[in-house]
Amino acid sequence: MDFRNYFKQAQEDANNNFFHFDGNEDDFNFADDYSSFDGDNDFMMATGAEAAPTSQPYIVVVKNTSTVSDIAGVTVLGAFSNLGSAAPAYNNPAGISITMGISGITYTEFLYQSMQKPFVVGLTYLQSGSANQVLETLTLIAKDVNGNVNQKTLVPTVDPYQQQNSIVQIKFNYKIDGFTSIVISNVLAGQTAKIYFYPAEVASTSRVLTGQRAVAAYGNPGIVKQDKVVLSPATVAALQGR
Repeated sequence: MDFRNYFKQAQEDANNNFFHFDGNEDDFNFADDYSSFDGDNDFMMATGAEAAPTSQPYIVVVKNTSTVSDIAGVTVLGAFSNLGSAAPAYNNPAGISITMGISGITYTEFLYQSMQKPFVVGLTYLQSGSANQVLETLTLIAKDVNGNVNQKTLVPTVDPYQQQNSIVQIKFNYKIDGFTSIVISNVLAGQTAKIYFYPAEVASTSRVLTGQRAVAAYGNPGIVKQDKVVLSPATVAALQGR
């Protein structure tokens, strides 16, 4: 595969999706908003002087302050609908508290940024003190002002080879803007769920003012290590018939 052409086309597609939406059916295509991926190709793989900066996560912390009752259908994001709602529940049932996992940043500011700087999530990372909490499903909901709605349910699964069962990664990429919301099926009683959104691309019209591309690309954070098989020189020589 010619990766240079691949990323050039991906960049152009991102610009089209973010800045040239005209409401036509072809523009609001399920595949445009959500698509499966293999982990690396959604992040910029540039090396050397032009290497893309490593993706840093947006961390959303969702807590159920009730110690006796689970709370179903908890919504995060959806800035256009939830930005004016009162903290800390943000239009969720009483008992839910949503904050940011980065000091000095508020969840309200994150909602504002998701409206002004849409982004593509290259990796979603879920963490909790409860193994059951990280296995609760997530439903991605995208819509537009014409009333078109798309949704996709993500089912987190623990890799049988991983040692920790209270952390999962989701290999699925999707676009976040002011209309996009994510619904957690349940936040268990007394539990806290942390959602790490690692952006692969972030759109910002202000970048154009300084002569940059409207879409900034980011490199794989490398938090998920791939298994490697190391062969000795003798084994390599034997395989090569030497």
